[in-house]
Amino acid sequence: MPKQKKRGNSKDSDSSLARSISLLRSEVKMNSQELREMRDEMSTGFNQIYRHIDGFIKLHETLDIEMKVLTEQMKRLEERVERLEAS
Repeated sequence: MPKQKKRGNSKDSDSSLARSISLLRSEVKMNSQELREMRDEMSTGFNQIYRHIDGFIKLHETLDIEMKVLTEQMKRLEERVERLEAS
């Protein structure tokens, strides 16, 4: 009859397995925390970008309004000069 291979103590292997599972769980928790932190940092970064874009759009709108005002002033001045030249 063939001899049976001796297996390690089942308590030792259970303990080793439990330690491995515990280590894996702690790694998953750490990775989850790292992911949350990264998500929060990205959210903060995107919020800053959005604020900058909003500021740029507001500046563009303000400059557009000022340009329209200046264009109208120029038209009025040109009309006045034409009337003065005609008289």
